[in-house]
Parts: sequence; structure tokens; C-alpha cells
Amino acid sequence: MLLLLLVTASAALASASAQPPPQERCLTGYMTDVQSWVDESGKLTERAPRAHKIDVSYQSNANRRLHKQLETFSCANNSVQYLSMARNQLLVVPKIFRLTDPCGQPLSDTLAYLTLAGNFFYSKNFERPKFEVQMNATNAMSVPAEVEGFVTEVWSSGFHGVNLQNLRELDLRMCGIRELEDSPFKNMPNLEKLYLGENNIYQINEKSFNGVSNLIHLDISRNYEYNTNEVYRGLYFGDLKVFSNLIRLQTLDLSYTKMRQENLLAMKKLRSLLSLSICQTELINMEASWLAGTSLRYLDVSRNQNIFKDKKALRGVRSTLQVVYADNIALSTLDVFDNLSSLEILLVANNEIATIKKKIAKSLTNLQVLIVDMNRLTTWFRPTMVLMPKLKFLSMRNNNINLISEEMEMDFENLRYIGISGNFVVCNCNARELFLLALRNEQILPNEFIFPLNNNSDVGGAVYHTGFRDINFLISNRQIIKSVCASGECKEDLNSKSSGNFHLFDYNDGSYMCLLAVEGRTTPFGAVPSCGARTQLDIDHVISDTMNTLYFLVIPLFVLPFFIFGYVFRRNIRYFFITMRNSTMISLINNEDIIDENTIFNYDVFVSYCHEDRDWVLDQLLPHVEVDANVSVCLHERDFMVGLSILENIVSCMDRSKTILLILSQKFLLSQWCQFEMHLAQHRLLETRREDLILVLLEEIPRRMRPNTLHYLMLTNTYVVWPKEKAEQILFWRRLNKSLLAHKLRQANNDSIA
Repeated sequence: MLLLLLVTASAALASASAQPPPQERCLTGYMTDVQSWVDESGKLTERAPRAHKIDVSYQSNANRRLHKQLETFSCANNSVQYLSMARNQLLVVPKIFRLTDPCGQPLSDTLAYLTLAGNFFYSKNFERPKFEVQMNATNAMSVPAEVEGFVTEVWSSGFHGVNLQNLRELDLRMCGIRELEDSPFKNMPNLEKLYLGENNIYQINEKSFNGVSNLIHLDISRNYEYNTNEVYRGLYFGDLKVFSNLIRLQTLDLSYTKMRQENLLAMKKLRSLLSLSICQTELINMEASWLAGTSLRYLDVSRNQNIFKDKKALRGVRSTLQVVYADNIALSTLDVFDNLSSLEILLVANNEIATIKKKIAKSLTNLQVLIVDMNRLTTWFRPTMVLMPKLKFLSMRNNNINLISEEMEMDFENLRYIGISGNFVVCNCNARELFLLALRNEQILPNEFIFPLNNNSDVGGAVYHTGFRDINFLISNRQIIKSVCASGECKEDLNSKSSGNFHLFDYNDGSYMCLLAVEGRTTPFGAVPSCGARTQLDIDHVISDTMNTLYFLVIPLFVLPFFIFGYVFRRNIRYFFITMRNSTMISLINNEDIIDENTIFNYDVFVSYCHEDRDWVLDQLLPHVEVDANVSVCLHERDFMVGLSILENIVSCMDRSKTILLILSQKFLLSQWCQFEMHLAQHRLLETRREDLILVLLEEIPRRMRPNTLHYLMLTNTYVVWPKEKAEQILFWRRLNKSLLAHKLRQANNDSIA
């Protein structure tokens, strides 16, 4: 008994040390998602018929208890098809398959489902436990020969010499297995599902899967083995033909098992493979040839950095892939998914995607679900999502969307579910329209779940994935929108203006808030002021279009030169209208917001910069401006008032400064707060009828990286660029100081006149 307790304690300690940290589940889920006869701990479930099962899990002396239950088993019309010997402190597979029930039926003939989960099987080459000190109760200084021979026996010895011809599923999870030797399952000709997850497997031999040619589902997930330096080993295949006998294999789950790069070449032998999960396996740069020749439909490559570095990685499975999970793989574009015509679910959250190209969108003709949470998407002004005709579910949570455009509303019209919470949105009437339309749809449109467009018949139901289940879970658990808006007077808006059939699947109390830039506070989407007299504007447009058509029909030769002129100078005309629009906005501003000549400022200049440029501001800007030019500078880290919110501090400091100085760089444009300060600076200057804005570029900023606000400011304001040559920096400081002093002296003159 003492020996058993010590071996058990040693096994438990070794098993605990090999357990990986908790993880998120991958596309293939967990073993208990795939089948229903055994639970996560190894106990048989109610789905296993009582008349056909024996469960001796969590029992000591499991062999003896199994004998007793077999002796009393009612076998008149039944047989033992389900057996659990989970967590029985076993060191090897027990030799119990020749045991018979009262009717003389051996377990080897009747067993169809067997779980040995949670035992600890010592490998033949595993270092033997040291018993010399622990087993000194009898003054014995060495291990008895029978014990030593038992511990070093091959873990799979219990399978040897018996033919388990009816065994369909075998559960060997959490058994401490370190190596799959040659042919441990050769006497299981009809085995269809094999679960080897949560072991310590670091080597699979060339002939490990001999004799199981009918295998459909293979789970080798969550295998962690430490080397002597406490570093996880990578799984080693004795030969790239290791899977060559698995001609019917449809599902291969390698999730959370550290893989060697060359292991992917073994996938080429799996012609029937439909589902592959290599989630968090530390693989990089998948090549197109590795999956060519398979029939892959479901793929999870999440949390493998740069695995799609090759844009043609999926070329061999373009016509078959239906679900792809690619979370957190350092993806910057969707180019790798070009022409995946059968793709229905695409998850690319936690990446660096900034735009969705028109070409890619057009090629995803069957895409139903697109999840691009935690990326760098911004407001778009050209219809994009509408190019994917089957798209129903769009999630863009926690991106850089700061405005709801009319083109975005057009893209949302044909969707059933959208989610844009977690974006820093500036209020406009389009945000209000979007929210009120979703509210109206709550009253007239029920939830509609999303299902595969092509219900393929998978052999034995072996191909399992969580893709559609995950989406439908979000749909079924979403919060219903009940409140209209802050005032509760939005009935007119519910019956007109916008169109669409979508729900907000991520709505909850406190989400879908936007910033009222003029007032410097946030408010719910539904409480934003309406778009105003848009109907009258529409009538004016109709009249204008009619007149233009008439002119075109009557005097085409006269009108044509104007069209040519407009096309050639279209950029200039566009900015002319922008200027006119801003002038109109200024004329409508309340006079109380205008800064008059008697206004007293606390600072000469307010400086907006990002954290990465802090050293330049402190080491370069302040000495030249504050010391040399005697200009008082307002910095957020020095002059913000304690107790006020960041937003209140920004607005207050801008209003108390004569000039606003923006220190621009590419890092500045990646900061959401910095972009907000730039946007707010433009609005505050318009509201107060001031033109006191200076732009300093620390580096050249390409046009493609400039937001519309910055591009307009650079076109309408003079700016200075920080030179890299030291000799040119003297002229830079002279120009900047001259500009700052000019603003300062102009205000001083206004004060003296007043």
C-alpha cells in the first residue's frame, strides 16, 4: 500500500508539472465537444446507455472493482460497450480485456468506447522514480524486482495480444504519455476516434499509427513536454510518412502542441483531411505546397506569428476552405484570402488590418461572417462590405473607427448583425440613424441564426468545429435594445429615412456612446441631434438634377468643356467646396463661442504630441521656445489640472492658449488620442474663429497615411519640417520662433488697443 501511495504521489507531481497554462479554445473546441459519452474528467455521461456501461473511475483497486461489476453485470440482452477506468492511479494500460461477463463475452469483443483518462503511464525510457528514501518503513534500500519490472513496462502493454475489433473510440487524455512507439494501436482495426490530448508526447514514430487505417478523428492537442531547461520541447515526427496509413483521416487537432516547422510536410499525405487546427503551435510561414492535395474545409492557425507571410499559403485549398480562424498572427492585409470562393466564416481579430481591399471583398462571394475585432480599421468612404453578397455578420469592435459615414450605412443595409462597440466615435447624425434603425428592427425582426450554406455530409460526424456555434451563441445571448434615446422622443425617426435589417449583437448599457466635440462630452448614439431638414435638401437636389439634365440635352457642346475642366481640376474644386463648407459652419457658430479681442490667455502655445516624441519635445522644443524665444508653453504632463478629466483638460488648455502647435509624426497618427486632439483642435479653431494653428512635421508623412483631417490641414496651413541635417536646424528654429512670436505679439497688440 505504501508503494502504491508513493508511486501515485510521484505520478501526480509529474503530471501537475507538465500541465500547460489555461488557454482559449480553438476552432476544433475540446474533446468533450466532439463526443458525448464521456465528460471532461473521464466519467461516463448519461448519453452512455446504463445497460451497456461500467464506470469505475476515481477508484482504487480498479481491477478488483471491475471484476465485481462484471460478475453482477446483467448480460442477457446487453454487453459492456462503454468502460471508464479514468483516474485509477494506473501506471500502464491494464490487462483486463480478456475478462468476461457472466455470459462469457470478453471485453475485447464487446468494448466500443474506452476511457483511461487521468492515469499516469510511465514510458519505457522514462527515468525511474527514486524509492530508496521513501520506502524505508521495512528498512529496504532497493526496489523489489517485481515493482521495478512493472514500472518500466511499456505503457501500452495492456493492448498487446488482444484484438479490440469493435473498439470505436479510445480516450487517453492526461495519461502522461511521452512517446508513441511502433504500432500501439495495431489491434484496433475499426478505431475511428483517438484522443491523445493533454499528454507529454514529444515523439511519434513512423509506425505509431499502423493498423488504424479507419481512423477519422485524431486529437494530439495540448501536449507539453519539458526538457532539462524547463523549456517545452517541439513534437518530433520520426518520419514525414507518419500519417501515410491514415487514409480516411478527416480531423487532425494539434492545438497548443509545439510543432517543428518540417512537421507540416506530413499533412500532404492526408488526402481526406477536412479539418486542421494548428492553433498556437509556434509554426511560422506556411507554404502553399503543405496543404495542396488535401480537401481542407476548416483551418485554425491562430496565435502563430507570421504564419501567412507567404500570400499564396492557401492557394491549394482555395475552392474548399469554408471556415478560417486566424486570430493574432500579425496579419496586415487580407491578401492571403483572395479568391477563397467557398469561405463562409473568417476570423482575423487581433491583427494589424487597416483596410479591406475592394478586390478581396469581391472575391469572397460566399462569406457570411467576418470578424475583424482589435485591428486598425478606420472610417471608410467607399462601399466595401456590400461587395460580399452573402455577408450577414460583421464585427469590427475595438478598431479606430471615429465617424459613421453614409457609405458605411449603405454597407450595413443588407447585413443581419453588426458590432462596432469599443470605437472612439465622434457624434454625427449617421450614428443616430444607425442606432434608431437597429431599435426599429428589434420590434419587427426576430433573431436569425446563421448556418452553413453547404451542409456537407461528413463520415461518422467526425468533423466538428465551433465556428457557427460561436456566432450563434453571440446572437442568442445579445442584449435587446429597449431605450430609444435620452429624451424618449424618437418615434418619427423609426419610420423613415434609413433602411436596413440589422441588429447590434454587441449592444449593452453604456456601449454605443459617441463624443459631442462641440460640448466636450459623450452621449448615446440615440441622443445625437437629428440630421435636420434633409427632406428639403433632397427636393433641392431633385430640382437641380432636373435642370442639369435639361441643360445637358439642350446645349451639350456648352456643358462639355465644364465637365472636362471639372475633371482636370477635381482636387482643387473639392477643397474649394470644403472651404466653403467650413465658412458656412463658421457663419452658423454662436457668437458666444467666438474669442474676442479682450480675451486673456494663460499660455502662448499649447503643444500636442505623442509619447514616442516626448524626448524631442523636452530636449529640443522647450529649450529653443521657452528659453530662447521667451514663449510660455502648455504641456499636458506639466500643466493639466488634477481632478479634471483628460477631455476637459484638453479643451481647457486649448482655449487658454493663443496658439495650438501639433508635433506630427507617423507615431502621432497611430495614437487614437493624438488624432482626437488634432480633430478637436480644428473644431475649436473653427468655433472660435481663430487661425492660430502651427504644424511641425518630425518626418515626412506619406499621403496614404494621412487622415482626411490632416491632409486638409496641410493643404490649408503652412507647416515646417524638422530637418535631419544639423546645419539646417538653425533655420528651422528661426522660422518656428518667428511664427510663435508673431502670434504672441499680435495678441499683445490687440490687448493694448483694447
